Amino acid sequence: MNDAPIGVFDSGVGGIGTLKSCLDLLDGESFVYLADRSGLPYGTKRGEEIEKRVDECVRALLSEGVKAIVVACNTATNVGIAALREKYNMPFVGVEPAVKPAALECKRGNVLVLLTPATAAQAKFLSLLERFDNGRIIVAPQSGLAERIETHIDDIDVIRCEVYDILRRYRDVEGVVLGCTHYVFLKDIICDFYGGRIKIYDGNDGVAKRLKAVLEQNDMLAGAGKHFIKFKVI
Repeated sequence: MNDAPIGVFDSGVGGIGTLKSCLDLLDGESFVYLADRSGLPYGTKRGEEIEKRVDECVRALLSEGVKAIVVACNTATNVGIAALREKYNMPFVGVEPAVKPAALECKRGNVLVLLTPATAAQAKFLSLLERFDNGRIIVAPQSGLAERIETHIDDIDVIRCEVYDILRRYRDVEGVVLGCTHYVFLKDIICDFYGGRIKIYDGNDGVAKRLKAVLEQNDMLAGAGKHFIKFKVI
């Protein structure tokens, strides 16, 4: 048993959806959510820049006494999580584009994968794609979209036309994979564009399930008592 909080970080608000999934599954745990606003966006940075920002986020969360850390960012997971696991003696849980469930469930049409340029270029993602690409997966990196979502998070409909312009290039799809945690905030807009006829995938529920399993394996689940959620911005 361990009552210390769990750290969750992303380059802004994107990881809020991941945090919600973790809270839904582990409502007895405390969490510290770190938004790296000064590092936004990760998706267009070089690998060494991302690794530096990610390490700074981890050190900021360690100062809060966290027992485990969720890297709630596809780009940061692809670029930096292996180095984090080597450097720090604590559990890390990452997120990856939900290519596997989309490829297995979408039997007739194409699967559109929306993600950042940095994630699309990483060996970890390319290996995932190689394992599950059935010839119908369309990889569509989006430069600047996460930053636009962050800027307009209080009125996401402002970028509806911009998102529609992206999706018009990919009308014939059965499923859409949201390969950036920021893109989860576009679910309703994407659903509207396709008239509710497609499946939308993100990795948040999978992250929550993996986090629970890791805590159970390490006897780190919290006991009964008061729990909290703290938000921190750097």
